[in-house]
Amino acid sequence: MRRFPFVLIPLALVACSSGPGGDPAPSSAPPRSDLAVLAERIEQRRAELSTATFHTEGFASDGQATEVRNVVDGSVRHSPGGVSASMVMDVATGGRPANRTSLVVVPAGTYVQVAGAPMPEGKKWGYYTAENSGSLDALMRGFGPSATVGAELDYVEPRAALVVGTAAEQLDGVPVTRHDLVVDPLTMAKVVEDRDIQLQHTQLAEYGVAIAASVWVDGTGAPLKAEYRFELDGEVVKRSTTRFRDWGGPVDIAVPDQAEVVPADRLPG
Repeated sequence: MRRFPFVLIPLALVACSSGPGGDPAPSSAPPRSDLAVLAERIEQRRAELSTATFHTEGFASDGQATEVRNVVDGSVRHSPGGVSASMVMDVATGGRPANRTSLVVVPAGTYVQVAGAPMPEGKKWGYYTAENSGSLDALMRGFGPSATVGAELDYVEPRAALVVGTAAEQLDGVPVTRHDLVVDPLTMAKVVEDRDIQLQHTQLAEYGVAIAASVWVDGTGAPLKAEYRFELDGEVVKRSTTRFRDWGGPVDIAVPDQAEVVPADRLPG
């Protein structure tokens, strides 16, 4: 198999009429696709419900011997100011024992605690901001393009994806609808704003990597599961799957005691 670079990385249906018994008024707006309606409904429900617990499992390979696997558990909150989350991430590379990392994500930055890592006396957490988060960004991009919890849903993108299958299923006893998508990497590169993600998807297209995605939604449109898969020569070389539970329930996303926090640029090298 060829080696390729990878990165460890309101719904309204309005009917207008001219009056009782009249014909519908003409509209200049083109009809929206089913995927556009689905994406809007998912985003609306995430904003309405705000909170959830989640479980993510991911896998990435360079197409030969190197592979990385991660398991993440935590809670997430969506608010007008951005996404906040608290999680524990276990990352195993090349079959070695997993390294455990705890993260608290807030709109302004991310607190990180790596098990066993050397720290200044009395400090337990490093604090990363947009200015110094390069290595952290690479880790978080395992979720998907936007590098946030649930970023698998980024591929529910009407400008870059098509629905290729829809089916009724049961997920943990809950009736859901599964939507399967194919995503064009080159078009996706034009949709995202992050230049590193643009470059990644351009390279995926050049290497002939196909992107498939799936999303499972309940009867209200809330996402209960989301997944993407990178496929090369018929094999999955990267996958991330997130399960969401307890939408709208209480979550505890506590910022660490600032006395135990050190800016990331002052961490031991």
